Amino acid sequence: MTDDRAIRDLIACYALALDTDDIDRCVDLFTDDGAFAVFGREFNGRDQIRTMLESAPRGLHLTGVSSIEVSGDAATARSQVLLVEAGTQHLRPALFDDELSRDGQRWRFRRRRCRFITTGGLDDRPEVPSS
Repeated sequence: MTDDRAIRDLIACYALALDTDDIDRCVDLFTDDGAFAVFGREFNGRDQIRTMLESAPRGLHLTGVSSIEVSGDAATARSQVLLVEAGTQHLRPALFDDELSRDGQRWRFRRRRCRFITTGGLDDRPEVPSS
């Protein structure tokens, strides 16, 4: 499998695991010292990432186009994601910026940053939907 394909699979696996409440699988996709920046906060290490994922809004994460650059055992990716919130069906468009590391034959997230696409541009927090 090419690096590009393996990284696209990693991004898809994250979304599918999160949408099926497989938090253990999501956490396993990060390096031990991984970080996740979302909602204006940064969560460091697998324990903090697990806590954040357990309390994150539920919904359907639709992954779109990804731009990937690989340099040896490191890579970056920028991906489009649309979260359809469970219950409300509110839409939250976002961009994920990822720093990735190869762990043996497997790619993992070293750092993920989620920024929401708002009417004012990219923001660390999503817009509050109007009633």
